Formats: sequence, structure tokens, C-alpha cells
Amino acid sequence: MRWIFSIFILIGFSLKSSAQSEFLNKSGSFAPIGPSLTLPPTTPSPSVFKLHTTPEVTSSKSILETNTLQFTNPNDFKNPGDIYKEKLNRKSGEDESKMFRKDQYLGDFRTKSAYVKISYRDFGEVDGDEIRVLVNDKEVVSRVFLEGSFKGLELGLEKGFNKIDFEALNQGYSGPNTAEFQVYDDKGQLVSANQWNLATGFKATIIIVKE
Repeated sequence: MRWIFSIFILIGFSLKSSAQSEFLNKSGSFAPIGPSLTLPPTTPSPSVFKLHTTPEVTSSKSILETNTLQFTNPNDFKNPGDIYKEKLNRKSGEDESKMFRKDQYLGDFRTKSAYVKISYRDFGEVDGDEIRVLVNDKEVVSRVFLEGSFKGLELGLEKGFNKIDFEALNQGYSGPNTAEFQVYDDKGQLVSANQWNLATGFKATIIIVKE
């Protein structure tokens, strides 16, 4: 009986060893150990992080390309306002020249005086203005330099009209020809006074009527 019991024990042990070996081979939990063992290649799982990425090229342009900024004046750093100022000054000068390029009539008066004294001076800046004086279209003073103080002449009057012209020989260096004159009768009373602004070659005229 003892040997029969031993046979059963051996058979049970064999069955148990066989079941354990089959379980290990199917589950793959433990790889068999041996020199000829080869493992299948492993493929790494794709990473959600890209360590080396190439920046995407877009068709949009830089703001410096699309909006060209200009930091220099196109007029060689010249203030645009100076351009308009020059035009206005030139136009003003032209209008001013036209204003003075004409004869000026400065009035007339009547007197019983035998003569009058006429004084004249440069009422603006003394800049070299010169005139000549004519009476009834006859030259009586060929050239007078206008100074800052009055100087003049004594003029005998003819019966009736006495036309006196002051002709601008130049405009000095600041232009136009500017002068102030005063007329006194033979009693020393002021009977006329005025000013002129003339371009070269034009005249300021007064008329004295002797009664």
C-alpha cells in the first residue's frame, strides 16, 4: 500500500509542474533564461513633445515691410514750412513791388505866398535813397541824398499852377525809396506835409496854386 501511495504522490507532483510551466509560457510575465534568447525590437511610443521643431514659414510680411516708416525728411532735412514761407515772401515782394511801381499824387493847396520852403528827409532807415526835384517838368535839383534830418530848398512860385515832382533815382539797399516832406509858406506856416514810397523811376507829385 505504501508504494501505491508513493506513485500517486509522484503523479501529482508531475501534473503540478507541467501546469506551472504552461502558465508561465502563456502569460509572458517571465521571459525564459538562455544564451540563444532574442527579444523582439521595441518601438518607442511617439512623444507629445517635439524636441527639435522647424519654425513654420508663413506668407505674412513684417510690419516694417508692410508699413514703410520714413524717419528722414524728403527735402534734405529742410523744414517744409520754410518752402511755403519762401513762396509767401516772394509773392509778397512781388505785390509790394507792384504797389510802389506807380506815380503818387500827394495833393494840392492854394497860397498867396511869393515862395515856399520845401524840406525832405528819409523817414525810414537811412539806406542811400536819392531823388531829384522838378518844377513844371524842369529839373531844379539833379540829385539829393536823403538823410535822417530835414534839408531842402526855397522855391519861388509862379502865378497859377506850380507842379513839383520828387523822382526816385534809386531804392537804397532796403527799398523802396521812402521820404517825408514838409512845405512852409513865406510866413513860416506849415501848409502841407506827406510821405512817399516809390520804386526807382517813379514820382511823387504835389501842386501849389498861387493866387
